[in-house]
Amino acid sequence: MLQELIDRTAIVDAAIAYATALDTRDWQALGGLFAEDACWEYSGSEDRIFGGEAIVARISTSLARFDATHHLNGNHVVTVHGDEAEHTCYYQAQHVRLGLPDGEKFLGGGRYDDRLRRTPDGWRFIHRRITSVWSEGNPAVVTS
Repeated sequence: MLQELIDRTAIVDAAIAYATALDTRDWQALGGLFAEDACWEYSGSEDRIFGGEAIVARISTSLARFDATHHLNGNHVVTVHGDEAEHTCYYQAQHVRLGLPDGEKFLGGGRYDDRLRRTPDGWRFIHRRITSVWSEGNPAVVTS
């Protein structure tokens, strides 16, 4: 029971570290959260990226256009199966681009669905799927 609590906490910490790495643009920390054979995808699109380096390249390129982002996670659910685990949580992600005429902010909410693997260096994402559920604000913030 104690090991399960330790694992659950470490997995939630990985999800929080992901959000922090995005917002601080700490690409090295972000890359360290993924296994080498990881897959990252955004549901509803053809966007499936494989491998930690490619995932970081895709995310860093996407976030480069923003003046700021702010990702919040909640409602974590973790199920541990030995050295593998499943995790889901909700997110809200604020995106800011200053100077846009129809508004500088775009807020999105959705869910992360994850699979993780225990490694000698800790829990690492082997699959992260992002599902958008709702949004509000100026879509040009994220599309142009």
